[in-house]
Amino acid sequence: MTDMTAELGAQLARQKAALLWTLCGLGNTIYAAIQILTFVNHQMDSSGTAPTVFDAMALWYFGVACSLWIVPPLFPLITSGRAANLASPLLGSFLVVTSVAGGLFDGVRDGLHIAATAVLALALPGIFAVRASWRLLRLPAAPTHLVKESAS
Repeated sequence: MTDMTAELGAQLARQKAALLWTLCGLGNTIYAAIQILTFVNHQMDSSGTAPTVFDAMALWYFGVACSLWIVPPLFPLITSGRAANLASPLLGSFLVVTSVAGGLFDGVRDGLHIAATAVLALALPGIFAVRASWRLLRLPAAPTHLVKESAS
């Protein structure tokens, strides 16, 4: 009975970490929407004379960076191995740090509301997601008979 309780606790911990990483991805989307709306507002205020900062490379970066946010929640949901449990907080931490750093840089350039959005929508849930992901590393490995039964 304790093996089943431990496995249920491990599943709940993996789902919690995945939910928190998904919340970070949603925060990144909110931050990006506010950043784009601010850019459009500046373009409309200046009658389109401001230089365009969204060149082809910036659009590629934006698409890839936003798409990478789906990977950290998938790791705890798909596997329970230590490599995946380690990859989730490492990749997620990298995404949080780079997105918040970009938000702070854009906030200094375009307005402090962008920096505040990056901190509130990315850094705050990112701290909790990293903490939940690092806790997955301390979970004991599931017994092999429970893994085989749950797979079939």
